[in-house]
Amino acid sequence: MIPDIILEGEQVYLRSITYDDTDMIVRWRNQENVIRYFFYRGEFTRESHERWMRERVETGEVVQLIVHLKEDDRPVGCTYLRDIDRVNRKAEYGVFIGEEDCRGRGIGKEILSLNIDLAFNTLKLHRLYARVREDNYPSLYSFLHCGFEKEALLKDTLYCDGEFINVVILGLLNPAELPGK
Repeated sequence: MIPDIILEGEQVYLRSITYDDTDMIVRWRNQENVIRYFFYRGEFTRESHERWMRERVETGEVVQLIVHLKEDDRPVGCTYLRDIDRVNRKAEYGVFIGEEDCRGRGIGKEILSLNIDLAFNTLKLHRLYARVREDNYPSLYSFLHCGFEKEALLKDTLYCDGEFINVVILGLLNPAELPGK
């Protein structure tokens, strides 16, 4: 069962993903400018997405949300908290903007802020982390702007398009649980 979640920001709102979103997700994920920043770079299919929904989203291991622009109620991207570990109270954050005209508009920071609130205040997680290609400057900026810290640099971790790519690990602890709070 996929929980019904709606989070609202100034420019965007996030709603729970449904199976009806499959074709849109597959189209977005197979765009070169989206694939470029994903660690998994193989073809993304309807079948693989539906398997992800059954095995990861429906089991609660992933909370996946569709990003809508409020100005025209248009779906423009997807965000998720994945590998949710309820024992250690942590999850990995991810996002992609599937509609090219919506990139570079500052909505990434807002999407991240909404997910931070979801992770810490609703899911009661202690830690959020992300893995980002070192050359993905917009994502790195968004994470740092929202309080994440660089925790590690994994050198030559990915081999993409004939070259090795470094990966940055970023983390954020729930500020309400830090000493002195």
